[in-house]
Amino acid sequence: MNRSDRQCHVLSFDISVTMVTMPHQQCCCVLKLNCLQEVLLKVLIQDHRLHISKISDCDFYTMGLLSILKKLRSNSERELRLLLLGLDNAGKTTILKQLASEDVTQVTPTAGFNIKSVLSNGFKLNVWDIGGQRKIRPYWRNYFENTDILIYVVDCSDHHRLEETSYELAELLQDEKLRGVPLLVYANKQDLASALPSSEVAQHLGLHLIRDRTWQIQACVATDGTGVKEGMEWVCKNMPIKK
Repeated sequence: MNRSDRQCHVLSFDISVTMVTMPHQQCCCVLKLNCLQEVLLKVLIQDHRLHISKISDCDFYTMGLLSILKKLRSNSERELRLLLLGLDNAGKTTILKQLASEDVTQVTPTAGFNIKSVLSNGFKLNVWDIGGQRKIRPYWRNYFENTDILIYVVDCSDHHRLEETSYELAELLQDEKLRGVPLLVYANKQDLASALPSSEVAQHLGLHLIRDRTWQIQACVATDGTGVKEGMEWVCKNMPIKK
C-alpha cells in the first residue's frame, strides 16, 4: 500500500511520555514538548479539553499525569479513543507511525506511551500506544478508562511467546473497564517466513471463545503498511454508539 493510497492523515500533534522512577515515589512521568507542541497544548487547555495547573517553558515533571491525560475526552460522536497494546517488539509503534504516515525506518522501544490523533474514513482516532515491556504492563490498566476500541498486536513470528501474549490478552479481556469493548487483533510480521497465519494465531489466542464483544483478526505487515488500513476500516465500521 502506497502512502498516497491511505486515508489517514495527521490531524494534531503527538505526545510522548517516558515513565521514570523517582526517589520515594512510585512513578513519575516526563513530558517533553517542543515550542510548537507547547502552544498547541496550551490551546487545548484554554479550550477546556485538558486541565493542567502549570506548564514550564519546555518540559515538566508531574505526578498523576496519567490520570490527567486520560480525562482528555472526545467532543464528537465521530471521535474514538483507541488503546494499542501488545508485548514489546510486536510492532505497535510501527503501526502507529503507519497510521500517521510517518517514517517507520527508525522506531525505538516505547518506554512510556505515545499519543497520536489521525483521521481515517471521516473519524478522528485518538490512538494511545503503550509500551509492552514486562515492567510496564502493570501500568496498562491506567489507560483502560473511556476506551472505545482495543487493538492488540501480536508478533506472529515469535512462537516462543505465543503463550505469554495469549495470557496478557486474556487478562485484558477480563478487566471490567474493558468489558464489551470491540477487539481488533493485528497478526503482524506476516512477511517473515516463520510467521504463523492469522487463523492459527486466532486459535492460540482463543478468539473463537469470545462471546462478550465483537472482534476481528487482521493479518498485517506493519513495516510496509499491508493490512493496517483494512484494520482501521473495521474499527470505523464497529465503533460503539456514544451514550
